[in-house]
Amino acid sequence: MTLTKTTRALAGALFLLALWAGAPAVHAREPGAPPKVQAEHIATEPLATDPDKEVDIQMYTFPPQSAVPWHIHKDAVEIEYALHGSIMLEEEGKPPYEVAKGKTNVLAPNVVHRGWNPSKTEAATLYVVRIKPKGAPLATIVPAPAETAGAPAASDYPEDD
Repeated sequence: MTLTKTTRALAGALFLLALWAGAPAVHAREPGAPPKVQAEHIATEPLATDPDKEVDIQMYTFPPQSAVPWHIHKDAVEIEYALHGSIMLEEEGKPPYEVAKGKTNVLAPNVVHRGWNPSKTEAATLYVVRIKPKGAPLATIVPAPAETAGAPAASDYPEDD
């Protein structure tokens, strides 16, 4: 092989490698499993009145029949606004309730909760603002409470590995 052919072959191989590396990951899912909830980070900014806290803004898209597991937002207030569709929320010890398009919900700090989209056809989108301790994680997954209101089991909504 001449230097030119070697250079072309190497360039072609690097191009294919770049395409492969840049391709979105395909994760195996169980047949019939609902898609995973997608989170889009919008901004994180210091809270003007408290340098130990920050405001974090996210957009969550819940495909039909998708869910997030039981979790808490440690020492954080969460403000939710439903942009599209509706989400069912369940707080530990309370029956599930709906947050429908155009409605808001405020969760107090450290509330054990989860959310899911019960629709079989329509995605739901939530705009979420959290006021949380600076640098703290957005959420911490927790075990399901002993008493729930009969909403779908977490195993009904498997997550990607």
